[in-house]
Amino acid sequence: MPKLLLFVEKSNPILRETMPAVSDFNEAALHEIIQDMCFSIQPQQLKEANSAHASAAGMAANQWGIKRRIFIFTPDGSDKVDKLEVMINPSYSPYLRPNESTPKMAAAFEGCFSVPLTTGLVNRYEAILATYYNLEGEKIERVMEGWEARVFQHETDHLNGKLYDGALDHFAGPECLERIIFRDKDEMDNFWMNKVRPSRGGE
Repeated sequence: MPKLLLFVEKSNPILRETMPAVSDFNEAALHEIIQDMCFSIQPQQLKEANSAHASAAGMAANQWGIKRRIFIFTPDGSDKVDKLEVMINPSYSPYLRPNESTPKMAAAFEGCFSVPLTTGLVNRYEAILATYYNLEGEKIERVMEGWEARVFQHETDHLNGKLYDGALDHFAGPECLERIIFRDKDEMDNFWMNKVRPSRGGE
């Protein structure tokens, strides 16, 4: 039976550390951790863990205090368990699309379970070449664009010890153009429902 994992506080040093790569894909403890992660990212378990959001686009192991280079990828929401992917030892590089001579950047608002009651306007690559390993230890390379690319960059950054607003606190992190701190969850939910999601066309 998988167990519920709880989030570490933003002040926990593990969120500023680079996570060690997985080398043994057959390790029993690795598969147990992944089961716990896949279980804990689901909406009912997020609610039980008193998380800031009802669903997740992804979650990195160190957000739960686990020193493994793994994240769960659920860009359509963690209620879509049939689309959940486990990504091990991820990395990325900017991807040049046809007729592009330099990587194109885009700014969008992001939230994070490790930075509660806060959102940030973050500049990221619009298209990336994502590299990771699956549970069987097979290397996968995949071009991602838009929202998927943003989620992959956000979660990989976690495993590299970077929070989206890290640069504003004098830590490593992406370019965060604006940070909004909310009074309470209602104010945050209202911001996402009325300002961010309509601008994404219901994304």
